[in-house]
Amino acid sequence: MYQPKPTKLGHLVLKVQDIQRSVQFYQDVVGLTVSDWIDDRMVFLRAGQDHHDLALLQLPADQIDRQDPAQSRVEHFSYHVESIEEIKKITQMLLDRGIEIDRGIGRHGPGDNTFIVFKDPDGNNVEFYSDMLQISEQAPYTASVWPGSEMGTFDQWSLENFVVEPPARIKAIINKDQ
Repeated sequence: MYQPKPTKLGHLVLKVQDIQRSVQFYQDVVGLTVSDWIDDRMVFLRAGQDHHDLALLQLPADQIDRQDPAQSRVEHFSYHVESIEEIKKITQMLLDRGIEIDRGIGRHGPGDNTFIVFKDPDGNNVEFYSDMLQISEQAPYTASVWPGSEMGTFDQWSLENFVVEPPARIKAIINKDQ
């Protein structure tokens, strides 16, 4: 059976109550730099050359007061692998083992990384990713705002390589486009 070969813990996506307050905190207190936004609902931040090592996701207004403090605010965490070829092998291994896949295989707009997201035994979302955009003095990047209503923001390949039905929030984008 295929064994994945992650090279590092990659990034974390946290659900937050007030994205503006949180991004200010992570810039001013932690020292991170904004790479990109999706509308005003999600922000990607970096400490090093990876496009993002932390992303913040605004909780919908109807969930802020209902958020159970005992429930995780982690949307997913990720591990880097070397290539899309490895992601394809990992995906087949997940399918062979009957492990629930949440979304993927795809390529995000912000960060330009490939991905496969699946559930661990406790229902946490785990992602393997490859090919993350690298930002440095030699390869500068200007932050932008990606439209959350466009498929290319979520998946540049328009779900062509997905091995499962897309999540409901993505189906809403598909239905809007048709």
